Amino acid sequence: MTRTIETQIADMARLWPQLALAARAGNRAVWQGPLKPLLQTFQVRIVYRVPLVVERPDVRNTQPEVTVLAPPLRRRPGDAEGALPHVYYRSDGSVVLCMLDPEADDWSPADSLAETTVPWIIEWLAAYEGWRATGHWTASGRHVEAA
Repeated sequence: MTRTIETQIADMARLWPQLALAARAGNRAVWQGPLKPLLQTFQVRIVYRVPLVVERPDVRNTQPEVTVLAPPLRRRPGDAEGALPHVYYRSDGSVVLCMLDPEADDWSPADSLAETTVPWIIEWLAAYEGWRATGHWTASGRHVEAA
């Protein structure tokens, strides 16, 4: 069963109070705040919309969208993992983190963002910090190109 936006908001406030509810409109919410996986503190934004009952939820378009607001993510041109691994590029040039394999059934709208998405953001950011230092991506998962 899909979690309501109210449940998602309450879970986030309880487990991650530093991620402030920045906007709310109907069944959509936006959280912003700091996360510090290893050495750096990153400002992140999580945007999530609970799918409507009449929608056939597809994780590719119902998963939360996560962006890093600051500091800017830096590329490693020529790196074996790619210029910037495990991200999706939007048409406006912004970057959304790739944190799950949509074909692996890792996440659904029944899951708590606070218990899944935020830990995955921290894992992604830790892998990013390690990749910047070593050139090796250590996070779990498989990157799947957007459809």
